[in-house]
Amino acid sequence: MEKVQKEKQRVLVVDSGDLFFYNRVGIDAEKALQKGRLIGKAYRKMGAAAVNVGCLDLLQGVDFLRQEFSQGLPLISANLLDPSSKAPIFPPYVIREVAGYRVAFFGLLPPESGPEIIPAIRGDNEDKILIGDPAEAARRTVQSLSGKADLIILLSDLGLYKDQMVAKAVPGIHFILGGHEGRSSRKADRSGKTSIFQSSIKGMYVGQLRLALESIMLPFKDEGEARQIEERISGLDMHLRGLQANRQRQSGKDTGNLDRTIQDLTRQKNALQEDLKRAKEARSQGGNRFLFSLEPLEKSLPEDEEVKKWIAEAGIDKD
Repeated sequence: MEKVQKEKQRVLVVDSGDLFFYNRVGIDAEKALQKGRLIGKAYRKMGAAAVNVGCLDLLQGVDFLRQEFSQGLPLISANLLDPSSKAPIFPPYVIREVAGYRVAFFGLLPPESGPEIIPAIRGDNEDKILIGDPAEAARRTVQSLSGKADLIILLSDLGLYKDQMVAKAVPGIHFILGGHEGRSSRKADRSGKTSIFQSSIKGMYVGQLRLALESIMLPFKDEGEARQIEERISGLDMHLRGLQANRQRQSGKDTGNLDRTIQDLTRQKNALQEDLKRAKEARSQGGNRFLFSLEPLEKSLPEDEEVKKWIAEAGIDKD
């Protein structure tokens, strides 16, 4: 991140949740807390703009999260509420200005998690938290951001299906960045004018969302669409070559079914070539554009020496 931020000044680091802890039988609670504190310290060092509270982040209790927030970690959640006041425990959103645009991030977590972690979450947060309805919280937050933000991005720990439901119920969200289920996506899942992405688990990949804005009044075009169509055409080409070679080997035999398959795939390829032409024309017309990619975090990347020292001093083995 230091390398990226030195090269490009208009970079924001965010996290969609489930950052600190994970559910594993027999895990040492004190060791888990030490790791959680180091993760929070590393995110502060990276200058994170927003970190959504995920359901797994509650495994050691909300008091741990309050402590991290008090030390400067920008935790957000629009539907993690105080039971008595019904007010958000952490700010529902943050707004960061980048290149003259106001970018708002707000966060959501699911009211119900898997049965294997519900008891652990309840046990450490008894009478301390209330998780509100995500769609209601999203609607309230988007309304409150009216006139305050040019771009609204949801950091979600809901899972893809619930992300789709929120996007459908609450217009005005430009992008949803999620990762709760461990899915990864290279192509936008569209719901109305909202584009939804998922970025795998355990930091295996960094999801990069690159934005080029001309006017907040214009819709966003997917710069990756042409590339995705080209990949599909390439796959069909490979399949067709194999079928055509097979047909040549069957010369003189009944190849009716094989011919029909080849014709069908050829029609699909022709249709995709028309789609590719339209996608390239749309890309050349300018306007607001986005490009999403997943960047693998390889073992060959150099470790940050300061963070490495923190880990050694804490006596924690990396895993």
